[in-house]
Amino acid sequence: MKGKDFINTQDFTQAEIKKILDAADDLKKKFRKRTPTNYLPGRTLFMIFYNRSLRTRNSFEAGIYQLGGHAHFLSPQDLYTPTLPEDMVPYATEAISDVARVLSRYGDAIAIRIYGDAAKWTIGRGHRVIQEFAKWADIPVLNMEDDMHHPFQALADMQAARAVEPKLEGKKFVVSYAYSGGLKPLAVPQNEVLITTQMGMDVVLAHPKGFELEDSIIKACKENVEKYGGSFEICYDMEEAFEGADFVYPKAWSPKQFVPPYNNTVDKEGASAYQAKFKNWITTMELLDKTNKAYYMHCGPADRGQEVTDEVLDTYKRSLYFEEAENRLHVQKAVMSMVMP
Repeated sequence: MKGKDFINTQDFTQAEIKKILDAADDLKKKFRKRTPTNYLPGRTLFMIFYNRSLRTRNSFEAGIYQLGGHAHFLSPQDLYTPTLPEDMVPYATEAISDVARVLSRYGDAIAIRIYGDAAKWTIGRGHRVIQEFAKWADIPVLNMEDDMHHPFQALADMQAARAVEPKLEGKKFVVSYAYSGGLKPLAVPQNEVLITTQMGMDVVLAHPKGFELEDSIIKACKENVEKYGGSFEICYDMEEAFEGADFVYPKAWSPKQFVPPYNNTVDKEGASAYQAKFKNWITTMELLDKTNKAYYMHCGPADRGQEVTDEVLDTYKRSLYFEEAENRLHVQKAVMSMVMP
């Protein structure tokens, strides 16, 4: 995988994804034993954060350091913002094509995080930014989350799932909408249905009408089922979807009909008002009782009292919430070790 970009898990085969997860498991064991993993001595990772982060920034910075390298944190506010051609403003922005080629001469990989306001709430625009970096960079480009995909989160989630259920094929995995008062991108639910169908699981996507994912994602899920087995279906009832589930992943995202390209303007008030109709889409202990003793999963940070109750996050014994957070460190180290040697 040397020199490859890591932008979307669909760019890799099931076998390649499993190799990454195997490497992450090895790195996790070594991390726990404090065994040195000096696999990337002197390597430099440039991290461009259009959006702030706790887990992503710290896991990447800690990870590259533990591999013997170093991370540079780049805030767009502190430099001429790397920008698509149509958004150029003299003395305020710089062409992505130039930034990518300059950084390629300084270090070994570029990691980018961009969605929401930073992508003008135009679905796919953040993804275009990362693709533009990949087009011009001579070093690997890593997607730390855009408005379409969150591939490292998906890897971390599968590492956590495999640890408790080594054979994922045939397990029922529910990716469900959960209410939040905030506006959130499609990236996590889209990547979850992609990687779980890629792993041959029986995947149920649950959401109210109006919270549909991108058509291209649904098409890819169906293709994964044909290729790897398992199943994929869409359900519009949270309680029904949870019945008999082995894993549940209730996560907020926003209805796309209120933002471009599905709307002429960004209607945040309209989106918030529509979301507010579904406050009953919340994970409780009672709802988990309907599952097959399911493992609770969430990318974090979970909106307490909206997406999920405090009781679930703090006392549910089959929660993988903090395990997933830790695994971000290990899967990212695995991918960096493979693409940056």
